[in-house]
Formats: sequence, C-alpha cells, structure tokens
Amino acid sequence: MRIFHQRLLSFLPGCGPLVALLLVLFFSLLTACSERSPKALRLAVDASFVPALESLREDFERRCHCTLHITAGASGLLYSQIRAGADFDIFLSADAERPAQLFRDGLTVPASLQTYARGQLALWVSRRLLADASSSEAPDIAMLANLPAAELTPRQLILVLGRGKHKVIVADPQLAPDGDAAVKMLKGLRLWPRMRERMVYANHGGHAQIMLLQGEGDMGLVPYSQAMLSGSGGEFMRVPSRFYPAMNQQLIILRRTRERTLAIQFVQFLLSAPTQERLPDVGFLPAGRINGR
Repeated sequence: MRIFHQRLLSFLPGCGPLVALLLVLFFSLLTACSERSPKALRLAVDASFVPALESLREDFERRCHCTLHITAGASGLLYSQIRAGADFDIFLSADAERPAQLFRDGLTVPASLQTYARGQLALWVSRRLLADASSSEAPDIAMLANLPAAELTPRQLILVLGRGKHKVIVADPQLAPDGDAAVKMLKGLRLWPRMRERMVYANHGGHAQIMLLQGEGDMGLVPYSQAMLSGSGGEFMRVPSRFYPAMNQQLIILRRTRERTLAIQFVQFLLSAPTQERLPDVGFLPAGRINGR
C-alpha cells in the first residue's frame, strides 16, 4: 500500500498536496473495501450436531462466500445464553421445545422455525469391558455389538444395561435432549431404580463421548453421531428409535440477527434434498422421515 501511494503521487505532479492526499485516501478506501473480510453467520449449535455441520460447512461457505462461526454446547445452555442476550444469528437445538419457547417469547424471526434433523441414540461399550473375560456380561455385549439395530429387543437392551455395576455416561438430561431421551428410555424399560446410582452426567453429548474415551465409564448412551467418531475405543450399536421419545431437532433464526438474508440461505441449504440425503452418513435421520417407529 505504501508503494502504491508513492506511485500515485508521482503520477500527479500538477496537483496540489491537498488534492493528492484526497486521492490517496479515496483509493485507500476502495482497497480496504475490496479486502473486507467475508460475511459471517454466527450459529449456536447443539454439540451432537457439530460433527455433521463440520462436514457440511465447506460446501455452504463456498456457495455463500461467507464464514460460519460455530458455538457448540448443550441446547439448554445455549438457550440460556440466547435469552441472556448472546449474539447469535441462528439457534440449532437438539429438541423442539426450546426454539418454540424463544418463538413464543418474540425473540425470533417469524416463520423461521424448522425441523432440520432427527437425532438418534447409540449404546457405546468400551473395549475394556468387551475384552474382560471375567465379566459375565461380556459375551452378551460382544454379540449385541454386531446386531442390527432393528433386531435389538427390549429384553436384550435390559440384559446389557441392567447387569453389573459399570458406570453409564449420559449427557445432563436437564440441558441436553439426548441425555433426556436416554433417561426416559431407562425409565420406560424400568431400569432406572437400579441404574440411577451408576449414572455419570456429562455437559453434553460430545463431552459424554470424550469421557468414555478417557475411561471414565465403560458404557454410554450418547448421540449416534458422536459414537460414529469414537474410533477404536469401543463398540457401539444404534438404539432403535421406538425405545425413546422422538428427538426432533429444530432451528430458528433469531430476531437480533444482522444477516437475515444469509441466515435464510443457510436454512434453505440445510433443508435442501441433497443436504438431507447426507444426514444418515453422519448419524441423523432426515427431517421429513421417521425410521423405526
């Protein structure tokens, strides 16, 4: 920029210093505008959906010539931050209740409430437990780990979860919809009285998976999307959706957004047929389909 200014001044020998200075400032302003950073969209995203969103973001950013700024956490915590005035454009919750409450309170853009995905639960079991030959549960778990989810029965799930004294990690049911669904499933299977003392609570689904990989528990009921990223640390199976309440994940555009057009473009991208068709590969069911119910 300094060399540009010097060359510009050299081309204006007949101009007074004031005119030359104004021209330099004018061209500097043009240069600054051309180098302006791309628009940014600020997303508050439930942690369970972050791996899926990361796999989609490059495609959207290339199309919109913008940047996605993602803040991850439990839906309940993000909801509280939004109510406290946090500066987000879109809230992608893992439930339907919290976005609906923001809408009722007048904190959102009208008609922007949409279901964008359906969450799923997985039962994750550590390699340590699978390899423990002295554990009476091990043969059952090893067999069920390779069983298609559609064939998993309530009795088999009760057999795996209800025996032994192994710690079971779930996300905080007060903050994370996947943790709430897991606890309600255990109550529906009448396992809660014997399991409540074995439960360990994580901040959100992603944190639950981290705790499992760190050995803080041998079993976990976690988002299927997170279990898919667990690598060689354990085995997991998809829990049939008929065992727990529907996890309809909804988004909503927040009223304070300064990028309404860009926010609408993102919602359209997420709900588009090509994007929805990619969701099963990252652990979710498409918004318009219920599987196994």
